[in-house]
Amino acid sequence: MAVPRSNTPRGYRLGPGSSPPQAKRRDPAESEDVADPLLPRDVVDYSLARRRNLSAALLAATGSSDALDPHPDLLRAAKHHGQPTDASCPWCRSDALVLLRYVYSDELGPFSGRIKTTAELSEMATDFGFLDVYVVEVCPDCHWNHLLRSYTLGDGRPRTPLRRPADLLD
Repeated sequence: MAVPRSNTPRGYRLGPGSSPPQAKRRDPAESEDVADPLLPRDVVDYSLARRRNLSAALLAATGSSDALDPHPDLLRAAKHHGQPTDASCPWCRSDALVLLRYVYSDELGPFSGRIKTTAELSEMATDFGFLDVYVVEVCPDCHWNHLLRSYTLGDGRPRTPLRRPADLLD
């Protein structure tokens, strides 16, 4: 029996019964003292959940797993925007494992939820107050995917959200 896909951002699942990552809500008038906006803070490492998902997938030994049933958009993003890693895939041992970095922030307005490179993140860290970054690993060969870690970048000074660009149809 097929399991329905969840409505998580970008289609990846975080595990059974878990909810998608939510941007941390902050008071827009509240600022934070940040010594270096390029250094990650509020880091959450999901390696224990990754290990649990791998164990569950290996125990099932059927080849079907939530971690191996990603949304097609996630696979497309990995194919075209993924940054290669030195690590091999924990499921199929392929060297094709890539990382995607999704950025969420109220300050980004309609541009929240986009994929950024590490160079773009370094530049954005000094231009925005709070950026929540989610790092996802994806194997395009076997479709393994997992949320690796999340962290916050920025200089701690809140800014007004970017405006939505004028649509050509309006």
